[in-house]
This record gives sequence, C-alpha cells and structure tokens, in this order.
Amino acid sequence: MIDFRYHIVSLVAVFLALALGLFLGSTSLQSTVTHSLQKQADRVTTENQSLEGKNGQLGQELSASQAFADAVEPYAVSDKLVDAGIAVVSAPGVDDGDRSALIHTLVLAGATVTADVRLQSSYLDPNQDATLAQLASQLAGTHPLPTGDGATQAGTELARALVTRPGARITSTRRIELILSTLTDAKMISVSGNAPVRPADLVVVLVPVGSAPDGSASAVQQDNDLIGLARALRRGSSGLVVAAPTLQSGANNGVIAVIRADSSLTKTISTVDADDTSVGRVATVLALSAAPSGTTGRYGSTQKAPLPTTSPVP
Repeated sequence: MIDFRYHIVSLVAVFLALALGLFLGSTSLQSTVTHSLQKQADRVTTENQSLEGKNGQLGQELSASQAFADAVEPYAVSDKLVDAGIAVVSAPGVDDGDRSALIHTLVLAGATVTADVRLQSSYLDPNQDATLAQLASQLAGTHPLPTGDGATQAGTELARALVTRPGARITSTRRIELILSTLTDAKMISVSGNAPVRPADLVVVLVPVGSAPDGSASAVQQDNDLIGLARALRRGSSGLVVAAPTLQSGANNGVIAVIRADSSLTKTISTVDADDTSVGRVATVLALSAAPSGTTGRYGSTQKAPLPTTSPVP
C-alpha cells in the first residue's frame, strides 16, 4: 500500500514543476514581447523624428514662398487696374486686416476704390427683412423693385448706388448719398471714408469662410441673401469677384462654395479663395482685370488654377 506521505511529496513535486514552468515561460515570453515592443517604439520614434524634420523643412519653404510672394505682389499687379473704379463690399465676419490688405493691393494695381462698404449683421438678420423692404420701397420711389424678400430689394438699391456699366444711366451723386445715408442711418451698412461721388465699374464682395458651421436654416438664408446682393451688383457692373480667406477642408465654406457649385453663377462671377495671402490678392486683381471681357474663373489655393490664366477654370 502506497504511503500517504508519498502522495503529498508527489503533489508538491507537480506544483513545483508547474510553478517553475510558468516562471520560465513567462520570463522567456516577457523578454520576447519586450524586445518586440522596444523595436516598434524605436521605429516610431525614428519615423516621428523624420516627419518633424520634413515638417520643419516644409514650414521653412512655405515661409520663403510667402515672403517671395509678398515681395513680388506690387510688381505682379502693377498697372493691371489703371483708371478702374472699384467698390469693395464686405460681409459681416470679414477680417479687417484682410480687407485693408486687399484695398492696398487694389490701389497698387492703379485702381480707385470708390466705396468701402461693410454690411452690418442686421442686413442679414431675417427679423429685419420687413425693415429692409420698407427702406427699399422708400428709396426706389417710382422705380420698380424686383420680387423677393427685403434683402433682395435693398440689394438692388445698394447696387444702384455703388456700381454702373458702360452705356447705363449713371446714378447722381445726390442719390448715391441718399441711398447710402439711409441704409447707414438704419444701421444696415457702414461706409468707411468719404461717400462715393460716382459708381464703380467693378466690384469685390468679401465674404468669410462659412457663415455658420452647422448649416442651419438661418445660415443658408444669410448665404442666399449675400448671393442675391452679388447678383444685383454683377448685373449693374462690368465685373464682380467674390473673395474669401483660405478655405478649410471639410468645413462649411459658405457663399464661395455655393457659387462654385452653381454653373449659372460661375458664368458671370469669378471666385477667389485665400484672399488672406499675397497669391489670393494678386488673383483677385487679375480676375477683376479680366472681368470686363467676360472672362470668369475659380482661383485660389484650393483650385487647379491659383491665378487667372488665358484658359481659366470653367
């Protein structure tokens, strides 16, 4: 008969063997896994350092390119808009620095900025539409107003004050002052500097990158009102460019995206993105200079043609 102590010794031996096996196995596995993870970490570190180096190099190249574009800008636009009268209309949300820089570039190109008008947020407020309609009716007098909302009708009167085209009856200085002062007193617009004494031949409409990120109904209506104003300004002028800052991938790019998606609008209106850069400002000048001949296109950092060429992007 096998002694009970023999069983105890056997069980202890088995557990000791298991413990030893687990210890040796885990030690061996841990060493293998640790080595593999260390190799991966080293590789990621090396790749990250390489990417940081490339990113730094690209940043330096971009800065150099921007500095070059800034230096070339006056020469690129020189005499491109000699004797041209240009009205600048800015939507709410447009950066004042970008607006001032573009006006400076227009002047370098030889243009006369006849009006610098900034729309106030109330102009695009749906709750103020009835007020705009009343103002438009007051200003129109016996002139017929287009069908549509108050923003559409007021836009027609504003265009009458700001722009003209060859062969059209020129709005008198007195009437220009009346239209602009009425809309200014109603806090629908503000005018920088002196009121224009004559309408402009060309017009730039500056818009922000998207009026609202959520694409809400009010944002869509604001975009539509701005496009309606752009239509009125284009009908009354020899050419119009809608310009916006550098567009963001996947973001709501607002008015400029809507225009680019509408073939009926791209036939008569040029668009430029990146007007916050030298390239965008030069593109705006060149697009304006080509507009009287009927040439339109889509230009900027996100387009195939960053600058207007003899074969603009349709």
